[in-house]
Amino acid sequence: MTTEDFTLGMKTERMTDIALAFKKTGALLAAIKLDLFSHISNGADTVEALAEAMGIDAEKVDRLLTACKSMDLVRKVDGRHENLSDVQRYLVKDSRTYFGDYLDYISRRDYSAWEEIADNLTAVAKSNEDDERTYLSYMQDPENARKFTEAGYEASIGLGHKLAKEFDFSRFKRWLDLGGGSGCYAIAACERHDGVAVTILDQANVIAIACEYIDKHGLAGRIDTTPGDFFGAAYPTGFDLASYITPLQGYMPDKVIAALAKAYDALEPGGTILVVDYMLRDDKTGPLDPAFVNLFGIREGRFLGRVNTGAEWSEFLDEAGFVDADYRWFTPHQLGLITARKPS
Repeated sequence: MTTEDFTLGMKTERMTDIALAFKKTGALLAAIKLDLFSHISNGADTVEALAEAMGIDAEKVDRLLTACKSMDLVRKVDGRHENLSDVQRYLVKDSRTYFGDYLDYISRRDYSAWEEIADNLTAVAKSNEDDERTYLSYMQDPENARKFTEAGYEASIGLGHKLAKEFDFSRFKRWLDLGGGSGCYAIAACERHDGVAVTILDQANVIAIACEYIDKHGLAGRIDTTPGDFFGAAYPTGFDLASYITPLQGYMPDKVIAALAKAYDALEPGGTILVVDYMLRDDKTGPLDPAFVNLFGIREGRFLGRVNTGAEWSEFLDEAGFVDADYRWFTPHQLGLITARKPS
């Protein structure tokens, strides 16, 4: 019998990093809230200058900077601090691709719920009980709708431009964007591709904010809106493209298939369905973010959504009546891009 020497090769760093990752979250959110990265970008690049700009003691600034340097968010060059390139692009407020408010919003909204994962898994679901945090009920409050939609625009406008670059929207004339949210995907597509006209369907309080973004981009003549939800009245018809871009992970397979079937009815023969959503590898070994979204879709014993594999998406589309289903990674660590066609 071999006696294992627990002083050799038994490193705990990996488990510690996982268990104590909340420290990184807290430090990052503090830096975002105090505009540390924006102040550095604007020239307050020493401890003394940052203390003055942020209105807090220099020792406190130094400790926050030390944490940010330890996380490779900030570095010191020739005595002055500068943001790393991704921080400069995404966490400086005057950047077009800023999404610090989104990170702050989503972290604070969901943070405490992660303490309850074991309880959620072991709980027995209560029948006929609605979850107050489902999308539909959450969006009934105009303030919640604004926070969610504005944060979503920040987080997704970059993805919108990526999608507009990689997916050929110019092949289509009329596009129904189901659960189109802020309109960021429609806006990006219309700015890059002439000819396509878009109808966004979403909750009324969300649509009101989407109209603000559409007007800001001068696209009211090409993007219109209609209030509604996936499982209410029939969708408008006559489209050659219909899409669900990131909402369907909030539903279980039976409802996903029902939503896809309604999109099928909205399409002209030969029309295309486009789905962009969190996706797991077919062997369910990740990626990490979709795996977490999938785990988070259980609350108090109830299933409030599911992240699917590409193969499962193909099955759902087949069941809804589509043909030629295909899938690939849109962002390798997170999102899949799935397409299929309504038979001619």
